[in-house]
Amino acid sequence: MKRILISLAIIVAVGAIVVGGTSAFFSDSETSAGNVFTAGSIDLKIDHLKASYNGEECVTGCQETGYNLIANGGFEEPDIPYGTWDIYPESDFYLTSWHVESGDGLEIQDHAAGDPHTGGQLAELDSNNSSVIYQVINTVPGGEYNFKFWYSPRPNVPAGDNTIGAIVQIVSDSTILLSDTIGADSAGSSETVWTLHEYNFIATEETTIIKFADAGAINNSYGGYLDDISVMALDCSDYEYEYGGTCTLWNAKDLGDGDTFFNFTDIKPGDYGINVISLHPQSNDAWACLSTFNEKDLDNTLAEPEVEMGDDLDIGELSPYLQVFAWWDNNANGAYDTGDTYIAPITNFDALGTLALADSNTGSALPGGQTKNLGLSWCAGFMATPVIDTPFVCDGSGMGNITQTDSYTTDILFYAEQQRNNDGFICLPPMPPIMPPMPPV
Repeated sequence: MKRILISLAIIVAVGAIVVGGTSAFFSDSETSAGNVFTAGSIDLKIDHLKASYNGEECVTGCQETGYNLIANGGFEEPDIPYGTWDIYPESDFYLTSWHVESGDGLEIQDHAAGDPHTGGQLAELDSNNSSVIYQVINTVPGGEYNFKFWYSPRPNVPAGDNTIGAIVQIVSDSTILLSDTIGADSAGSSETVWTLHEYNFIATEETTIIKFADAGAINNSYGGYLDDISVMALDCSDYEYEYGGTCTLWNAKDLGDGDTFFNFTDIKPGDYGINVISLHPQSNDAWACLSTFNEKDLDNTLAEPEVEMGDDLDIGELSPYLQVFAWWDNNANGAYDTGDTYIAPITNFDALGTLALADSNTGSALPGGQTKNLGLSWCAGFMATPVIDTPFVCDGSGMGNITQTDSYTTDILFYAEQQRNNDGFICLPPMPPIMPPMPPV
């Protein structure tokens, strides 16, 4: 019995050697190369689309000045034969004025698969493969610029494969000043269909990058068309209302110093105004909040009627008489009409605090890459409850003399945070700034 057990052990050992030897000759390995984890982004842009004061419409005061800062924006150089196309790599920059950051190059067509917007030629970004092109232009730090171009889906190309990206970028650290995706839902018809895309941006350096990238779903040499690109410097002046105060309108951008929605210097009881402010969350769905802070209610001076009312030059009394109503103005017409939805009931401006535009309590995030139009109606006095398809009504009869010479100022913060993996987000008041520690004495 003992010997049988030994024999079995020997057989098992020999079998193990045979199996081990076999695996050394017959083997397989699979490699997954180039795995990518790229961080997404939440980039909120704000525009001031519309404003009025006592029924008077604000008119933008920006005028284009100088010349087009983009060279060969219509892709007319080099001239190629009618009905043909050609691809120009980075080494041909001297011919096209466009750098090629990636891909085989810039494809220029002359009526090869569709008519240009103007002139004889156009550009396609998906040449042999997806390409990225750019120019570096001279800009003035703090200067405002208008950036526009014409886009068409390539004829007979399905939706998703016509997508392009337009980017304005800082040279020194690659910070994005402006980014938009165009044509994701555009299917090409039998001929080109051109649409204008226009933006304003404020330069922060002496040079700025203007970039276009193919973002189509398939890397197959078919993509969206570009034509007539321009960047023009703007000379912007505020619009002055008849009854005092100024306003400025602007396209989607990051807000900076001087970007104010309200600037009124002679408010009277019963005055009212309307603003339409558009929110543009880039790339990803986002929660969004509006907060007022740094509020100052000042008496400034004491007019005789104020003294008679018992005013003692302590704090101002204007803010309790400034009421505001917020709603989603779906058609951006500055009216509360059919299809619009209210965000919050009427409140005093100083009591607005933090307004949940879109959080887990509202139940719906702002869609990435789309625009939501926020309507704000304000009243010096008391606002009647808004009614759909009915003009706003402002009653200033109860405002009183104690508000004379007073002023109210506030900062307005728009805040966005990613929606994905953040389902419990709620809008809270902004945190105060963190002060650096005091140096040791």
